[in-house]
Amino acid sequence: MKRKQKKILQIVITALILIAIVFTVWSSLSKDKDKVAQVGDDAPLFELETVDGKKVNLEDFKGKGVLINFWGTWCEPCKREMPELENQYKEYKDKGVEVVAIHVRDNPQQIKQYLSSLKETPTFNVAMDNDNLVTDAYGVNPLPTTITVDKDGKVKSKHTGELSKKQIIKEMESVKVK
Repeated sequence: MKRKQKKILQIVITALILIAIVFTVWSSLSKDKDKVAQVGDDAPLFELETVDGKKVNLEDFKGKGVLINFWGTWCEPCKREMPELENQYKEYKDKGVEVVAIHVRDNPQQIKQYLSSLKETPTFNVAMDNDNLVTDAYGVNPLPTTITVDKDGKVKSKHTGELSKKQIIKEMESVKVK
């Protein structure tokens, strides 16, 4: 009888440990999800270094619409949409729209090489998210991902995947202030 009781006790203890592990994992995953900016939330603030050594801070754009584009030099769809982002930025910067292209890895030389290969170097801010804190705060995956932030600092939209010219115009129209 003692042997049977020991076996039952072992099963109960194992079950309790498994329940505790599952609860811990579930809790940590749901907490991480809560940290990720959702449409309608205040946009997570950030300050990043640009490829030319300056700082770009989301707070500096208060009162303007902002299109934040997360990209990488190895990402073909990212590279295809970059020239159109520049074209539309030229059209919308006087309408209160800013563009911040955030490269998800710190590699200034590689980024500069890519940018210099373009017909036209972007005039908007190109920054680096060295430790992926901004990428994580916005829940970015996969690349490219584009977030729009309205003049009040609220996340207005999140689009994963390559944006067409028409989509870029639509996103910029949605956050323009003039």
